[in-house]
Amino acid sequence: MSGFRILVIADSHYASCADDVVSLPKRRCDLGCELVRRAIVDADRQSGFDRLTAGPFDAIALMGDVIDNGNSPRAADDLRAVRDAVRAACGEHGRTAPDAPLLIIPGNHDGDAERMLTLFEHRCGLHEIGPYRFVTFADSYVDDQICTRSEADRRLLADIAKRPGPPIIALQHNPMNPVIDRGDYPFMLTNRAEVMADYASAGVMLSISGHYHTGQALNVADDVRYFTAPAVCEAPFAYAMITLRSREVEVELRPLAVGAEPAIIDCHAHTEFAYCGEDVTAEGVIARARDFGLAGQCLTEHAGQLYCNAADFWAARHIREPAVWHSGKNSRMAEFRAAMLPLRNGFVRVGLEVGLDADGELTLRDEDRDWPDLLIGAVHWIPEDPDELNDAQLAKAFMRASRGLAESGVDILAHPWRFFRRAKRPTPKELYGDLADVLAATNTTAEINFHTNAPDPAFIAECIARGVKIAMASDAHAMYEPGGLTAHLALLRHAAGRDDIADLLFYPPAAKPIGA
Repeated sequence: MSGFRILVIADSHYASCADDVVSLPKRRCDLGCELVRRAIVDADRQSGFDRLTAGPFDAIALMGDVIDNGNSPRAADDLRAVRDAVRAACGEHGRTAPDAPLLIIPGNHDGDAERMLTLFEHRCGLHEIGPYRFVTFADSYVDDQICTRSEADRRLLADIAKRPGPPIIALQHNPMNPVIDRGDYPFMLTNRAEVMADYASAGVMLSISGHYHTGQALNVADDVRYFTAPAVCEAPFAYAMITLRSREVEVELRPLAVGAEPAIIDCHAHTEFAYCGEDVTAEGVIARARDFGLAGQCLTEHAGQLYCNAADFWAARHIREPAVWHSGKNSRMAEFRAAMLPLRNGFVRVGLEVGLDADGELTLRDEDRDWPDLLIGAVHWIPEDPDELNDAQLAKAFMRASRGLAESGVDILAHPWRFFRRAKRPTPKELYGDLADVLAATNTTAEINFHTNAPDPAFIAECIARGVKIAMASDAHAMYEPGGLTAHLALLRHAAGRDDIADLLFYPPAAKPIGA
């Protein structure tokens, strides 16, 4: 039984302008909006590859202090930015998230509670979701600190409890239990004892809070369970996944930053030179890699995009008409090298992502074979028109292209099998072992890549069984993606059936000398 799952994100403290920040420096207010999106994307990815044991998430709770300065003239815009980040994450990545109701709890930093609730199209009070009753509270503040539960809200809970129904879950911004007995901490409810008695009397099964940035582990008082989620805006940028099975409660904290062990290198991220890029930049990718605890970052750009204009690339002429990329007529490779190679150091490597053209050659000019630190092979297109091939013929063409890339000496095969997802054709899972054999025979690394992709742990397991190394790849095209490798590690551990996966990881060679 997978249970009912709540994705809990607390205290993002987003501020679009540094002048609006009123928090401590350790809070990454500049990343607050992005962190909310990252948490939803990460939770969705992890629910996707382990549905049978984990299940999807069924609700999202934002636990307040969504923005850092509710008194700023930009506060409404910052709230809209976070709202839009939630919608983007659910719409783009959500296999389950689009149907997950959103619960919003105003915090003391958010300013006017009604403004916030209106922008998010939410209301506080009773929400019946699945087999539970959620009651959300917007407690009132004096000077953004002293907080009290209103008598009206206390009566609301009592009235709800009188009616037969599913178990009750209460959500508020301020921590409830245990008491934070510090002279410099004025944020416990002034009527906390009375509210906790209300919860016990109403039979509340779980109380969820935010606000206290270190969080408080799940605990019990008078048969009520209490949990305070840590702040997502402070390293290691954790969110919580709460799983409910009847009245049983399980809490898992998931950091968005990777730990120091094992060392993790992102082998595949794009730059401002990508036609397919959104707001991604090389400097930004490097900064995020450091923010999220990586041990290194590879900047890898599509060689086809650097040799061709956008129209030729998107029409796949660099694959189907090799003379297009051979000519160098529209090449930006020199500009790419001039911009990227000065960034190369012990932390940063620079590579190229190449395809296999209709002549069976890598889309890589002779003068560009020696300077990249690594080559990533990818099957985005095949010389044939997929619409003219049946499923078996398409699978054969894909395997021919993949084998050709591996035998041409690429270091990594990018996003194996994504080709079929993009083509809206069934993935030939019966060929997983065959492709793993090719990678093993050519000493080519397999990539775990979630970018518009749903990697299958079954294929990764086939690779592991054959000794094929595994590369972590954000394939970043937008700034909410670089450094986001926690779902990748979870999938690798799932496929390997063990937590210690350091020996399975691919580590690219050291960066070549700057002049190379």
